[in-house]
Amino acid sequence: MDMLIGFPEGEALARALATALGLPLHIVGLHRFPDGESLVRLPGAPERAIILRSLDQPNDKLVELQFLAGALRERGTRELTLVAPYLAYMRQDIEFRPGEVVSQRIMGRWLGGLFDRIVAVEPHLHRTHDLGEVFPGTRAAALTAGPLLGNWARRQGADATWLVLGPDEEADHLVQATADAAGIPGLVGAKVRRGDHDVSVALPEGTDLSGRTVLIVDDVVSSGGTLIDAAKVARRHGASRLLAATTHAVFPMEKMEAFQAAGIEQVISADGIPHPTNAVSLCDLLVDCLKHL
Repeated sequence: MDMLIGFPEGEALARALATALGLPLHIVGLHRFPDGESLVRLPGAPERAIILRSLDQPNDKLVELQFLAGALRERGTRELTLVAPYLAYMRQDIEFRPGEVVSQRIMGRWLGGLFDRIVAVEPHLHRTHDLGEVFPGTRAAALTAGPLLGNWARRQGADATWLVLGPDEEADHLVQATADAAGIPGLVGAKVRRGDHDVSVALPEGTDLSGRTVLIVDDVVSSGGTLIDAAKVARRHGASRLLAATTHAVFPMEKMEAFQAAGIEQVISADGIPHPTNAVSLCDLLVDCLKHL
């Protein structure tokens, strides 16, 4: 028997995915002891299992995932698939400063050794162009939420006066996919990062956004600094209205006040990470991938 296994914090997406795939759903039982250790509960084991868990705030989640995958293998599960809409530790793909650990490479060996198939949405890859390079020997798929964000824009009335803006070249594929789905132009800026909370965004010289509704897109919004700077730059270039869409929202809702102060009317996200801004479902995207991977 096949099974979809979810975790308590992601139960809503797990239920939607299990229903769409026609699989029974089991939600893992978790207990955290006072010293921080985790106890994982899952009765029985299927022949094949799909495990859904976004790896934001990853450290405890990764340990619990190791326990679950290990227990399923011990109980005879033949095939394990990890669906991690948000895949952690991908950004550190080289040694930027002497002595730094290259987390992407180590995480690739770890998760690749646990799972037969790995699916992620908009993994934070820089110099790595294929998720298969991170997980050699494992079937891996990196999906983009761009078409979903573009379809959302169409439902909001996107027309020729709209434009999709990405803060830097790393957002180019997301900008293009969003713009194509919405049927509107796209533009990519350049980002200079001086620290986790110190970034600046610049647009090409001569950019004129006068009278345009600008939809700012990025794969992850965490501190919100990049989003705010992009909004300010778009305003300086004449944008009349600002919206924002992200695949992964990990910012605290207190940040909404700062976003609104920067002129952003609305921020929406996909539901891979549960968040009050969720407005786009990843369910159909994940189902289609799982049926063909």
